Amino acid sequence: MARYSKKMYDLVAEAPMSMLGVQFGAACIDAQIPVQVVAKWLGVTRQGVYYWFTGVTEVAEKHRAKIESIRSILLRALDDNVLPADDLAEAMKIIKTYRGAK
Repeated sequence: MARYSKKMYDLVAEAPMSMLGVQFGAACIDAQIPVQVVAKWLGVTRQGVYYWFTGVTEVAEKHRAKIESIRSILLRALDDNVLPADDLAEAMKIIKTYRGAK
């Protein structure tokens, strides 16, 4: 169920992990949450998400709290070994469950 290319993995791995967008990108890649889903969640373009994930641009202040919240949910689900899921529908159910369990 790979949703990311090797090039994307490499770009994120080479980006400065001190940037929130890169940290978020690493969590999304590990959880296999597609860029188009992230873009829809945040009301931004896929290109903008790619720029955050690869460290080209920093996350705008207006998106930081939501990204930190989503990242936290993804990291908890990854730590519990319930993500990545077998498919996107299952991943969305897991994320919804974790979001409700804050």
